[in-house]
Amino acid sequence: MLWQKSWWETRWGFPIFLALGLLLAAWQRPWIQHDLNTWISFLQKLASMWGVNPQQLISLLGDYDGIVWWNWFNAVLLELLPLYAVIVGTSFIAYSCPPAGGSRGAACLFTISLPVSRRRILLTHAALTAIEIFLVAIAPSLFYLIASGMAGRRFSYWNAVIYLLLLALGGMVFLAFSFLLAVIFSNQWKAIIIGVSIVVALHWPFGRFEEYAWWNVYHLMSGETYLRY
Repeated sequence: MLWQKSWWETRWGFPIFLALGLLLAAWQRPWIQHDLNTWISFLQKLASMWGVNPQQLISLLGDYDGIVWWNWFNAVLLELLPLYAVIVGTSFIAYSCPPAGGSRGAACLFTISLPVSRRRILLTHAALTAIEIFLVAIAPSLFYLIASGMAGRRFSYWNAVIYLLLLALGGMVFLAFSFLLAVIFSNQWKAIIIGVSIVVALHWPFGRFEEYAWWNVYHLMSGETYLRY
């Protein structure tokens, strides 16, 4: 019963973000052959813009694994998963209590009528949304890797598993943080606005070659330490 309630609360966000992830994976066109010379030229221009040694950047990203990490794991998924975690994490309070911005009447009465504690409701919602975050990360990535494999480009599945696990674990941080915001402000839209603002602010400074600070959750999610060392 509780998982049905949680699914009802996330029934729009999950398919929308899953479809968005698949569309972004298709937009990357992983089935085409990448010209490494063009990619290396791009890295040289990027190194010049950032003021770093081009050889350092090329040695790190100058192969197909570097292309996939840069374009997919470090770009698309690193933007998509935190946004989804923040939005879906605040959904339970909106649908469980009308004053928090949810639909009036039915949802709140349904929640009150359940012979369960609020802790069980929250844990069930957290478990379901955690599974959804994993699926939003895994399904588009599988499409991306299978399509690139059909084009003769092989990305290490072991590396893919590590990057996906790191992204999903980082997503759990944003999910827990969104729960906290929803409880503090008792308003879904305030929690979403503040959460999204923090998601964006943590990327600052944008377009840098250095690693994220050790305390920044993106340092974990990007897998940059694993890539470098």
